[in-house]
Amino acid sequence: MQKTLLSLTTVMSLLVALSGCQPNVETPTESNDTQRVEQNNQQPLSIEQSKPAMVTEPAIDTKTCLELSKSMQEVDDTNKIEAIDALQKRLKNCLPTASNAEVLSLLENYQAMYGRFLTISQTMEDENFYTVMSMADEGKKVPEPLLKTLNPRLQYLIRLVEDDADVRVIYLGEGYYEFTHDLQAMVDIFTPYLRQDQKAFIERLAMDNQKIFWFDAAIAFSLQELIERAQFWEDYVARYPKGYAHQDAKYLSEVYRYLLLFGSENTQWTDDSIHEFVAPEYRPLMLKLARRPNSVLARDAQALLDFIALTDSQRQEKYPTSGIDENGDEMSEWAIARDQRAEALPMESPWQAATKNCFIGVVCVENDTE
Repeated sequence: MQKTLLSLTTVMSLLVALSGCQPNVETPTESNDTQRVEQNNQQPLSIEQSKPAMVTEPAIDTKTCLELSKSMQEVDDTNKIEAIDALQKRLKNCLPTASNAEVLSLLENYQAMYGRFLTISQTMEDENFYTVMSMADEGKKVPEPLLKTLNPRLQYLIRLVEDDADVRVIYLGEGYYEFTHDLQAMVDIFTPYLRQDQKAFIERLAMDNQKIFWFDAAIAFSLQELIERAQFWEDYVARYPKGYAHQDAKYLSEVYRYLLLFGSENTQWTDDSIHEFVAPEYRPLMLKLARRPNSVLARDAQALLDFIALTDSQRQEKYPTSGIDENGDEMSEWAIARDQRAEALPMESPWQAATKNCFIGVVCVENDTE
């Protein structure tokens, strides 16, 4: 019995010893799974293996971007909004691979595309045109019988307005209406792929041109906003002397300078004799502008304030006039004051040599010479 127990003990000891020599077999853990995944990821993937959600769209090459520009140029006032939606999807895939020059070209084509798409032609049959456009401008639903008195294209665009499809109606004054779209939405598509000077330029135009510039020959915004715009463009030209669209920025700066000094046909900052500001808040605004450091605008504002302060006799002494116009007729007090102001504040109208329109989109476009 003792021999049997001894033999059993010996066998058990031998088994324990042998088990200690065997390699450990671990139960798979999360860390081991991760390690195997990382090892597998180091291996080249087949086309089938590379399909998961990390890649949702194929790469877009330069050729496709060029074709996209051509496709945009083919859109006109016969297309539906779905054509623009499809091009916009392709555009968003193209922009990350496009060069800076290509991005700017696509931006110009995109703006022109929307301009053609929203072109309207009113016909004699559209007897309720102004009523319908006025209602759309005010955000009112146009009754279907009234809407159907317009031509089919106008009906379609009005329905886009009512469906909030990035199209709206604006009133330009003097009985004119037009369709437009959200400029900021366009800017948001392009700005991630532009330089800072380019981004600053088009963002500013998008903000300013989302509303009209003129209204019945009057400036359609306040003197305070005019000063703010003028200061922006003066700063832009100084900050980016070789920046994007430098000549366009200089033109915009000159436009706002001119309007500050001379107003427009139906917007004047002073009375007819140019002795008093027509609104009490105008003088403080001009005085503040005159204190702007290192600024041509400050010089302009001070020159205007100095001219306003002159009496009629002082003006005649500094800026003598015969009081007779080029036709030999006697000049009015209004005309004399403006002639003397023009001599005191010499500046040519920026519109005389203007070749571009910078007040309808996010890039300046060549004036229509037709």
